[in-house]
Amino acid sequence: MTEKPVPTQSVIVIGAGPAGLAAGTAFAQTGKNVTVIERNDSAGSKLLLSGQGQCNVTHTGSVDEFLQHYGSMKQSRFIKPALCNFDNQSAMQFFEQSGVPLWIRDDGKVFPKSLKAKDILNALLQKLKEAGGKLVTNTFVRRGEKTGSTQKDCIFTLETNSGIFSSDILVIATGGKSYPVTGSDGNGYRLAEMFGHRIIPPKPALTAVTVRDYPFADSAGTVLADVPVEVLRNGKPLAKNTGSVLLTHTGLSGPCILNISRFIESGDVLQVQLISDRLPPDLYTGRKTLKNVLQTLGFSETFLQQLLRVLDIPPMQPAAETNRSMRQQLESALLRFPFAVKMTGNWNESAATAGGVDINEVKRQTMESRLVSGLYFCGEVLDVDGGSGGYNIQFALSSGILCAKHYALR
Repeated sequence: MTEKPVPTQSVIVIGAGPAGLAAGTAFAQTGKNVTVIERNDSAGSKLLLSGQGQCNVTHTGSVDEFLQHYGSMKQSRFIKPALCNFDNQSAMQFFEQSGVPLWIRDDGKVFPKSLKAKDILNALLQKLKEAGGKLVTNTFVRRGEKTGSTQKDCIFTLETNSGIFSSDILVIATGGKSYPVTGSDGNGYRLAEMFGHRIIPPKPALTAVTVRDYPFADSAGTVLADVPVEVLRNGKPLAKNTGSVLLTHTGLSGPCILNISRFIESGDVLQVQLISDRLPPDLYTGRKTLKNVLQTLGFSETFLQQLLRVLDIPPMQPAAETNRSMRQQLESALLRFPFAVKMTGNWNESAATAGGVDINEVKRQTMESRLVSGLYFCGEVLDVDGGSGGYNIQFALSSGILCAKHYALR
């Protein structure tokens, strides 16, 4: 293999997802010679799957509101400089000016008006091309190292299946481990470790859960709107969230479950409040059956039949004749129904990754490594995971652009 010559102020970005394309474009706009390396035969494979192919690219709201949608206070503090530098309004303006009209849904989620993720990807690729950046596909990075004793003579060298690439700036934007069929299989962690970085063990996030002895298979498709969910481990509260819960054939999904899944492990218990409001005071009065009274709370007949069967309460039980034991059982179930977690979704089912490059070893004001000068990380390869709603794509864009802004000011 013949080593490629090193251009002046050359930059290599590994990964052509939203983080890598944003970083590559931003570096190229400062006049640097940029090469974005992608292992697949085309860019943005995972981006094309986001939002079921519709690409929820960001979310409305202030930066402070954004910061409430990441895995921990530590993560929120880490990502704040990136979001302040390039926030959701900047992202929306970027795509609108790139010829991609946007649509803001009632819940604040932002999509391309066409509902085609390809439009978002094409805009990012076009900007990279206009800035003079180069995209190299079908290139897998096997190993990397940095040589040289001073900042001026330090060179990053990458061994790939396409030969040796060298640069004086390296950006790792390879993504996490979710949807490995798209090339996001954790290779970035291996490269980060080669440069001495610690990896927080990755686990699936934004994923559904399978429930042990699940009683509501026949009610798949039922949505419990705006209900509280609490994660219990060994009987002790671990995390809580409020939102819509979707009953599936095998367990629970929906925004509330997806957003809290980063905390869930096999053996945990999810305590779900099945109703969003308090129980009506006249629940046990009148001539109606208990099932008919409960239907006024918005439950389907099928769901109620399953719920009452679990509680061993006859569905035709007259509401006014419900005894104290039945009432206690019913109220406990409606307010704190326990679901025993069998497992969370695997890497092929999760939309994001919790864990990754330890953010204690990365400068939050710049995204530069604290261990290796000239090495940057951006996007999901870092131990940063946002909730459902465009928060991960926004961080990918924001962190990629921050890398280049920092270097341009050096």
